[in-house]
Amino acid sequence: MLAEKSIANGDLPASLEEFGLSKYEAKAYLTMIGKGSLAASDLAYYANLPRTKVYQTVKKLEKKRLAVVSKQKPLICSAIPPEEAFGEILNLHERRVKSMRKIVERLQKINDEGQRPKSSEERRYFILDPDSALSKVGNLVASSRSSVTATLDSWGLRLLSQCKSQLVRALTNGVRIRLVVDTQCAGSESLSLLPDGIEVRMAAVQSSVIIFDSRSMVSVDSRNGKAALFMSLDVYGAAQLARFEDAWNRATDLKYVLNAQPVALAKAFELSKMLENGISAHILDYAINGEDPSIELLDVIEKQYGLRLADIKAAEMLDVADSVLKITCLGGLKYDKSNNIVSLQSKTDGRNALLCAFVLLSYFRLTGNEARIIQNKQSLQTVHLKLSRPIA
Repeated sequence: MLAEKSIANGDLPASLEEFGLSKYEAKAYLTMIGKGSLAASDLAYYANLPRTKVYQTVKKLEKKRLAVVSKQKPLICSAIPPEEAFGEILNLHERRVKSMRKIVERLQKINDEGQRPKSSEERRYFILDPDSALSKVGNLVASSRSSVTATLDSWGLRLLSQCKSQLVRALTNGVRIRLVVDTQCAGSESLSLLPDGIEVRMAAVQSSVIIFDSRSMVSVDSRNGKAALFMSLDVYGAAQLARFEDAWNRATDLKYVLNAQPVALAKAFELSKMLENGISAHILDYAINGEDPSIELLDVIEKQYGLRLADIKAAEMLDVADSVLKITCLGGLKYDKSNNIVSLQSKTDGRNALLCAFVLLSYFRLTGNEARIIQNKQSLQTVHLKLSRPIA
């Protein structure tokens, strides 16, 4: 800081003090590089130095390798050029600065480590390209000992279906394989490639995660096919395992929706959630007030839940309702074309069949096909819907 101020103020003698020169030495050196070689007496004159101090001053400059003094009289003093004179000093300072930087970096690292949460652990994972992901998943399936569990979107299902021989080997060794597959995969060729013995259920799936023996895990990025391999399950892996179990318990067995169309099945899953979470309360409120629950029901479903059913064809709407019954109550739907009656049956709770009937009632009325509900008094688990005209 002192040197910077001295240079800014034009005080070069004071600046040279940074290089270890005294005031007299700085004046003498500056005079010599400005005037050239000088006799000792002339140097004293031009540098404004006491004559008694000149000889001692130039000998010190010579010792510091900043000047050369002749050995014969009269003594002639010559300055060594600045780049040569101060080059070694500059190199020394640069080495010291680099060393100091390294020390600061090490100190900062220690500081960063100290700022980390106590008792935290660093976990590592490996990024795999698509080909490596397929190979690694196949090896992990084949070497699994007790279980393989996975939530799979379409990309993940396609990846796992390519490991058929490894899946067969795992099943032969008694490994339990459970898959929760996204509803959009209904009708997918990849499902048909899976060997018998694998337990498959369907639900809405956001990403593909495969867990092997509750010890290692592969997470697949469906945007590019790359995967992250975790060789041990930390807190994140344990959470993924718990998430799978929750998804498995909520998912629908594949056999109940195996023949459903993917688009209709996706709508059925959405509608099933609505019937469980809110639409049933809406229908009950209307019924308590003595109003027709089907009035504006499709409009409520669209505005509150974002599911538009008004534009789909009647045959697809029946497929949606059939899938809803299979998903929620192991039931189903039949259409008697000769009598123009739609029958909805539940094998567990007749409430779901009735709720689904109100949705169909609202749909058919909106499309100009007047309908009315006929409750089966002999079986509360069956509801009939009489239409005014046949479904095209």
